[in-house]
Amino acid sequence: MASESAYQEFTGKSVEEALKIACETFKVGLADLDFEIIAPGSKGVLGMGAEPARIVAAPASAIAGSTPKRATEAAPRAAAPRDDSPRESAPRRSRSARPERAPAARAERPARAPRPERAERPARAPRDAGETREPRERRERSETTPEMIAGGKEILETLITHLDFEAEVRLSGEGSETVLNVAGTSPEAAEELGSLIGRRGERLQAIQHLVNLMLSRKLGEWARVTVDIEEYRGRREAQLRALARKAGERVRETGRAVQLEPMTALERRWVHMELQGAPGVATESAGEEPERRVVVIPA
Repeated sequence: MASESAYQEFTGKSVEEALKIACETFKVGLADLDFEIIAPGSKGVLGMGAEPARIVAAPASAIAGSTPKRATEAAPRAAAPRDDSPRESAPRRSRSARPERAPAARAERPARAPRPERAERPARAPRDAGETREPRERRERSETTPEMIAGGKEILETLITHLDFEAEVRLSGEGSETVLNVAGTSPEAAEELGSLIGRRGERLQAIQHLVNLMLSRKLGEWARVTVDIEEYRGRREAQLRALARKAGERVRETGRAVQLEPMTALERRWVHMELQGAPGVATESAGEEPERRVVVIPA
């Protein structure tokens, strides 16, 4: 059986960064890394009070099925000594000193008519699993049409030109699943586009929101297209799904909940979908935006 020294602690601005450092240190992929999240980290307020994310990790080939133990594991509490000394009991007040009250006469109430049985409401699915607050009419019009794709592509190309990036907008997918992907025209230009993605895709989300607002105003109705940059969303989805599977394995092994890093609504939906129906685990969302995150719990 492997020694506990096989595990090392890693830190980063996020869990994703700490995992990347661990993979580079052990020269293994994420699928071959055994890890446990100690602290998801926090950004603080205006840069103050920020805390790094902390994990412990080891190559799967080096642990042979052992589970990591946190260095900060609390020691068992010592049992408090039992006090067997006699205690003086307070003198009891005699009930005979209290005047007895005559029972008040109660007026008879007419019998109530039985209430009609209420129909049971259907169970609501979690909001992150696909439920939205949009009205039904708005959802029906939110289907991506060829007109929306063409208009969104034109707006996005104009925006990228004004930002002075050497890139072009390419279409991927079909029908309502079409994605407007911004791709650099050279390796150097593709690397510069990383500044438009931002940490955890925050800037990419802002660009997509801006394009959809401009497109809705142009068409005179609610319109929605999906924007991507250098196929970031596909890579991010594959990474989060792998992270979800590892978290599910950890919960089944230890019987303890695992809290993932804060994610956007779309990213949380990927995690929910990946672990939907997985044996022994369940998922739920906790916290408020933008710190809302997925918690994997024993089922």
